[in-house]
Amino acid sequence: MFLVFSLSSCELLSEELNECINKISPKLPKKTLRQGQVGVAYMETIDAFIKNADDDAFGYKFELRSKLPDGLSFKSDGRVFIISGTPLSPGTIEFQVRVELIDAISGVGDGFCFAKDYDREKYKIKILEAP
Repeated sequence: MFLVFSLSSCELLSEELNECINKISPKLPKKTLRQGQVGVAYMETIDAFIKNADDDAFGYKFELRSKLPDGLSFKSDGRVFIISGTPLSPGTIEFQVRVELIDAISGVGDGFCFAKDYDREKYKIKILEAP
């Protein structure tokens, strides 16, 4: 008995096996965010990345799972979560960011080989009193 694979089937199988071995999934870095100060413009970024794959082959969706310090808001641009604004009151706020893969380019099957298609991480921002 002989097994015959066409080249395109082998390439597709190879891509899927690579994804399964590497367990492609999104990641958020553990990061200490810089301090802010009441009344002073603030901006910080958190860059999501894909473990074991090309970051540009995926779309990203971010969610804020609690609130930011008063005066700050967030937006996303591709795989970057951006916090900006002017803090209104001092204090330390802990919040959680969740990133999810959307519109992923994948091969045969699920393409993720049972890896999580999201990640979440907790961050803190300390806002200092105005001088």
